[in-house]
Amino acid sequence: MDFQKLGLYKGMLFPLVCSGCLNSIYFGVYDIFLRHLQSLRGNSKVLPTNTGWLQDLFIAGIIGGTAQALITCPSELIKIKMQVGKGIADNDKVDIYRQNGIRGFFVGFVPTVWRDALGGGAYILSYQCTRHYMHGELNPSPGLFETLVAGGLAGIVSWIPVTPFDTIKSRMQADDFRNPTYKGMIDCSMILYRHASYHGFFKGFCMITVRSIPVNVSIIYGYELILWLCKHFDKSANMKRA
Repeated sequence: MDFQKLGLYKGMLFPLVCSGCLNSIYFGVYDIFLRHLQSLRGNSKVLPTNTGWLQDLFIAGIIGGTAQALITCPSELIKIKMQVGKGIADNDKVDIYRQNGIRGFFVGFVPTVWRDALGGGAYILSYQCTRHYMHGELNPSPGLFETLVAGGLAGIVSWIPVTPFDTIKSRMQADDFRNPTYKGMIDCSMILYRHASYHGFFKGFCMITVRSIPVNVSIIYGYELILWLCKHFDKSANMKRA
């Protein structure tokens, strides 16, 4: 079976290449701001027993998601253009740039920011809470099982409030850039509601949540593994210096 002819993987390459960069930006910015917010409260270490830990998790996740949107918007624009047509040729990219400049690659940026910011905050908050409180009490050192279950659940939880923004973003990016139907996020929302009521904002939600489970389990496993390796090598280096 020729999957390329069927188009099942059309538009996959560019976001696949960007995925590592996106996760690095999100977790990097999140970690920096979480430590900074905790330090403002007088905490030298980030611990779940610290004052304001939950609030700082959510805020840092929002900031990380916002930073990530700078890359997700143009990468998903290119992906969607390739999926809805025969691909995005070089002359199409030139036309987008010629007509709107760099701004042309950021169509749907506002709903993307809303999606990634709210999703980023909900994701990390639900992940850390589930991971540390899975058994009904605080566990400062959760194991692999708790971590993976929390990652999968966080993926589902994070998509619940942001699916409408993702739907709007996708419609705006799939629109013809030469003769656009939508004037912006509000206009797109009104047209969508007029044609499909509130159900239209959650179209594809089940498929998104099913996909999010293995994706987020893999991401979280990689994230925690890299953190563990960094701490391990840092500890080994300190022992050698001593």
